[in-house]
Amino acid sequence: MIFPDRETVDSLRREFPAGTRVILEKMDDTHAPEIGTMGTVKAVDDAGNLIMEWDNGSSLNVVPGVDRVTKMIMTDTVYRQLMEIRNSGETNMFDFPVVQRLAFEREYYDLVMYIEDHRSEYAHFIIYGRER
Repeated sequence: MIFPDRETVDSLRREFPAGTRVILEKMDDTHAPEIGTMGTVKAVDDAGNLIMEWDNGSSLNVVPGVDRVTKMIMTDTVYRQLMEIRNSGETNMFDFPVVQRLAFEREYYDLVMYIEDHRSEYAHFIIYGRER
């Protein structure tokens, strides 16, 4: 196994800081989560692997250059806030102004700004359960 140099590992740590949400695009492992599974990066280890917490409960790491993930714009905090409002059943999630009002009332300012700045990604997430 060839380990990446320090500069490459540092670059990965800047690109995928703890809390970064990703979607699995490719992983060649018999125990891999299903393609399209979302997860949260917990850290990048010294070998450049993404230490993962997949939404399906798996913790299989991502090996850059072998596996492929797409970085989501939605942070873990925004995801939790969005799911809490969705699970409350208080509104149709496509009623953007009401979702933003409910988020504001709960002091979920990250979600308010996400909807404001990334409306297309938000709508795609509501329809498909993941960002593009």
